[in-house]
Amino acid sequence: MSLVSQHIVGSESFFSKTSGIGGKLRKKSEDFNVEEVVSIPGRSHWMWMQDIPTGKHQIVKIKAKNWDTHVLVKELSRKLNIGQKSIGFAGTKDKRAITTQHFSLKTSIEKLSSVDLENIELEFLHSSVKPIRLGNLVGNKFKIRVTNSSNRDHIADIFSELDGFFPNYFGVQRFGAVRPITHIVGEKIVQGDYEGAVLDYLTLGSPNFAGHGGREYLLETKDFAKSLDKFPPHMLFERQLLGHLSRNKGDYAGAILQLPESLSKMLVHGYQSLIFNKVLDMRIKEGMDACLPQIGDFVMPADGYGGPDQRVTIEVTERNQPKLLKRCREGKAWVAGLLPGVNSKFSKGRQGELEKEVMDDLGVKFGDFIIDEIHELSSYGMYRPLFQKYNDIEVDYNSGDPTFSFWLHKGTYATSFLREIMKSLDVTVY
Repeated sequence: MSLVSQHIVGSESFFSKTSGIGGKLRKKSEDFNVEEVVSIPGRSHWMWMQDIPTGKHQIVKIKAKNWDTHVLVKELSRKLNIGQKSIGFAGTKDKRAITTQHFSLKTSIEKLSSVDLENIELEFLHSSVKPIRLGNLVGNKFKIRVTNSSNRDHIADIFSELDGFFPNYFGVQRFGAVRPITHIVGEKIVQGDYEGAVLDYLTLGSPNFAGHGGREYLLETKDFAKSLDKFPPHMLFERQLLGHLSRNKGDYAGAILQLPESLSKMLVHGYQSLIFNKVLDMRIKEGMDACLPQIGDFVMPADGYGGPDQRVTIEVTERNQPKLLKRCREGKAWVAGLLPGVNSKFSKGRQGELEKEVMDDLGVKFGDFIIDEIHELSSYGMYRPLFQKYNDIEVDYNSGDPTFSFWLHKGTYATSFLREIMKSLDVTVY
């Protein structure tokens, strides 16, 4: 079995060499706070931030405790009696946390009073003619407490080694923090095995997780109707799939379409994320500096908000390498990693060889990301920084445990930053 095949989510290489502080995240939800950063002074801002009283989209700020973003959207849809596609948000957030994020709701201001959900605080901001779309934010601010840690004197040494940057792995949340199966289901979808994808979504998991009895029963009987009664009511999406298949025998592609579009797309994205993580892991193992451009790499320049412009790539050549090297060191450009899709092309140089090795090992081609029976899940490919900056880092010990305050550009995982400091091999701590 190759190195690629042996890769396990959460086991990626660390960039810094100093021993970590160990510890645990989210002993309590209050230990993990995240708040969206949607604008920077002096920069242009998103259309949805413009207050237009005649607009049909109501922009609200929601502070939530222990809410999965997809489940919250489903509940908002039910309370307001609007379709889930009438609800916009800029990015998903961690469930076991205190989160503050923005939503656009295509409804009347008066109906907002009908939103009465436990552990939710909703604040109306203004009306807009444009909804919020995924990616319509600058980044996220975090305040995270690490409990049960040790070796705190190592923190300064780790920061010195990182020198402002860390490997931009997709965090375990992308794959499922409790039940890391998103990439497994996504691979089946890309392969065109919709039945396998649905069954994996419904049955994979350990005896420690909710719904295990229902999963075991379904695995043994393949009886979707009777299994429906054995899945707890809070398992909304599993029950949606079961309900559809009990009414529409064999329609596995249709069952996937019952999921919120943002969630079903996350399945394919999970598989792309696995490929990205594998390539970055191998690059670090080879001793290549993922933060600094090599000949043949692609580099992304900064956008108007100071983060990576994932729409633009520049090939690194002997002629431009010194300039791009300087920009990357300044945090004004980023070496790009591939999220494969039908319009993708491999990088050149060693980076391209690693990308090809991973995809060959998995038996996947760019054209496979056209999803024939579920076109909404097709992907055309994009790029993501291999390394990312952490900004305005502060550490205090007022609670007795180290509490880290910092902000990250959008699409970057706080858990991927903190794993460099904690270095725990147990992904469940994240």
